[in-house]
Parts: sequence; C-alpha cells; structure tokens
Amino acid sequence: MIKRTLAQVASMVGGEISDSSFNDTKINGISTDSRTIDKGNLYIPLIGEVFDGRIFIKECEDKGAAAFLIDNDYALNKTINIPYIRVADTQKALRDLATSYRNELTDMKVVAITGSNGKTTTKDILTSVLAERYKVQKTIGNLNNEIGVPKTILDLDEDTNVAVIELGTDTFGDIALTSPIVKPDIAAILNIGDSHLMNLKTKEGIAKAKMEIVDGLSEDGIFIYNIDDEILAKEVPTYEVGQKVLSFGTGNDADFIIDRLESNHSGVQFKHGDDNYKLPLVGDHQIYNAGFAVMVAEILGLSAAEINSGMANVRSTANRSELIEMDGFDILDDAYKSNPQSLATGLKTTYMLDGYKHKIAVLGDMLELGDNEKELHYNIGKSILPKEIDYVLFFGPLSYEMYKGASENFPKSRIFHFENKADVCDKLKYLISKSTLIFFKGSHGMHMEEIIECIKTLKL
Repeated sequence: MIKRTLAQVASMVGGEISDSSFNDTKINGISTDSRTIDKGNLYIPLIGEVFDGRIFIKECEDKGAAAFLIDNDYALNKTINIPYIRVADTQKALRDLATSYRNELTDMKVVAITGSNGKTTTKDILTSVLAERYKVQKTIGNLNNEIGVPKTILDLDEDTNVAVIELGTDTFGDIALTSPIVKPDIAAILNIGDSHLMNLKTKEGIAKAKMEIVDGLSEDGIFIYNIDDEILAKEVPTYEVGQKVLSFGTGNDADFIIDRLESNHSGVQFKHGDDNYKLPLVGDHQIYNAGFAVMVAEILGLSAAEINSGMANVRSTANRSELIEMDGFDILDDAYKSNPQSLATGLKTTYMLDGYKHKIAVLGDMLELGDNEKELHYNIGKSILPKEIDYVLFFGPLSYEMYKGASENFPKSRIFHFENKADVCDKLKYLISKSTLIFFKGSHGMHMEEIIECIKTLKL
C-alpha cells in the first residue's frame, strides 16, 4: 500500500497541509470508508447523493487515522486534532493521488482487463498463473469504477511485480477516466455483450466505451482483443491504436490461436502451439478466459509448466460458474450477474454437464438491457432447449417475458413463473430429486444467492 509523508501526499494531490509541523507525518494506506479505517490510514471522505463522508472524520480520528483530506471550503469541527490537507475536491484528489503513485511504480507491470463478461474470472486465472513467478496483486471484489480503481492502485505494494486491474463501465467516459490512472502495460477487451445497453444503446456503443482502455495504455504497451467476438472483430480495426495490437481466438486469423480439446465436469483443456493446458473451471467459455491468461503469461515470460501449475490452483469465485456438490444433487452457481450472452453461455454449460438424471434452470431478470429488454428476455427464453432442461423456474417481472418465450417450446407443466423467492424455494424443494443439477442465473440485483441458500440444507 502507499506509504508517504504528508508533505509528499500534499505534493501529489496539489493540496496544502493544515500545519507544516506535520510535514513528516507518515500515512500507511488510505480509506474512503470510516468503517474500515486502520491505524495510520489517510482518510479520504467522499461526498455522494446519499452520503457525506466528512461527518465521520472525528470517528476516523478516534480509530487511529493519521490524517485526512478535506475540501477547501468545508468548515471543520474544532474538536478534530489530527492534521489534514485542503484540496479542491476529495474525489479528484483520490484519483490524483493514485495517478501519481502509479507513475512512481516504474518497475511494476500492469495488466488492465475490461469486457462485458468474464472480467473477474479472467483476472483470477491470470493472477494465479502469474503468481508462479511474480508477486502479483489484483482488483479485490468489484472495485472497478472511478472510486474502486484508484483505491486498488493505492493498495498496491511497491515491491509488487505485476498488478491485474479490472476496469468496468456504465457509460461513456468511465474507462477514459480510470485507464490513465492505471496506465496499463497490457490492456485487453475480452468481449462485447448486451450489458449496459441502457446507457450505451448499441453493442457498437459498448465497444466504443470499452476501447477507452487504450487512452491510458503506455507508449510501448500492448492492446489485446478477442477476435472471435463479432463486434470486436468489426470495430477494433476502425480505431487508430498507436501501440502494438494482438488478437486471441480459436480461428487461424488470431495472433494467438487457442485449440479446444475437451470440456467436462473437471474443467476445460486446450492447446496453443505444442503446449496443452488444463483449467479446473467448467464451461466452454473458460477456454477464452484461460487462453487470454496463457497469452499474457507467455508475454511476461512464463513457461508452459509454470502456467499449468498456476492454472491447477484456480478455484471458482463465488456465484461465478461454481459447481457445488450437495447431498444428492449439484448446484451450478452462476448467479452473480446475467445478460443474454452470459446466460446463453451458462445454459450451454448446463447442457454439456452429463451424468445427471434431471436438470433444472432457475433464471432471474437480466437488468440494465435498455429499450429492448422485453424482446431480449423473450428471445433467450425461446432459445432454451426442452430436451436438455427438465424444468425452468423464472423469477422476477422481466423473467415473465422469458417464460412466455419458453412456453413456445416447453409444456406448461415444466415451466413456472414466480414473483417471490419463497415460492421458488418451495417449488425447487418439490422438484429436486437424486442426481439433479440446478443452474442459477440472474442479475446481481435479483439476489439469486438467497434462493441457493434456501436449498443448500436439503438432504435427499
């Protein structure tokens, strides 16, 4: 984490220390949340629509904060005794501090990843692989926005060799703001889906927003994209990228070619050149996540043996294509988020997993899809294969459109729509029998994990 004197911090953010006698006071890390303050932290209070971090300054002092940042025009309580730095805007100061700190980490390589699906899983795979040779840090949780990205940078240790940073977007300009903070040596777009259509309107608009990742790419950096993605294959060549551009994919037009070998309960196997690789995560789509990780690892000098060793240590992140063995049945938990592409991928994985007598899909609303949300739900419902899934349970108002689409192919005795989770749970407990696989998918706001919890205690 960042460790600097207040004089250095003031210089980095263009601020003024309250008392020059505190110039040599040292801060160890930063926090923007009074609940997570550690002793020696620099507290950076942020102001949002429904919160004002400035009212917690005294609480942070009591918890051991070394100092804090504060807006120029804010009148402080006279009972506060720790030093502070006046700045024009605390949120901009957070970004400025992270930018300055990143510029000082000259020996560190940074890999920045964006995409509609698979960012977190790919980040986790790459981190596990690179850890075979390097000290690696990564984005924790979902800290991939204008606040989370600076916090991630400021949490990096100075002796870290490689940082793997996830960049998210909701609208145009989001990644243009965070990419220059990260200043990646390698920047990548994994894919383009329907998520964020509410703000970005079209898939081409999503690609445009994702392409902002090259705004901060170092002059001698590398930009990587998935050439098997139809939108990226069409859109990337229309952009003038001054740095080296490489592609990965399963076709011969890719610079880095991934040859699929096998996909089953134990994971995926693929080949690049003369080397075979195995990843213990389920789903064909993992071949792209793992293939990209192999590509970056090779660029950073790892051997095939090191890469395979790192992949063997990868475990599913909670609610992301996680196959969980229960008492007599299994759960395929992919409930963290959902959009038409990731749902189609999850269904394909469910079809692929064999050895089950019955399969059930529990599907919640896909949120933030924009004006065509009903049509997108209807179409994905219509695409579900009755010969592969025994029962489908839909939850949420938008999922009723999926239910209507599914009703074109399924008898009404095999598809059900619910408006509350308790009813979903009751129906599931009735339907689950020995050797059943239950696939869960829904947008994060639907909290499908609550339904999963209600059946985990079921014993057959």
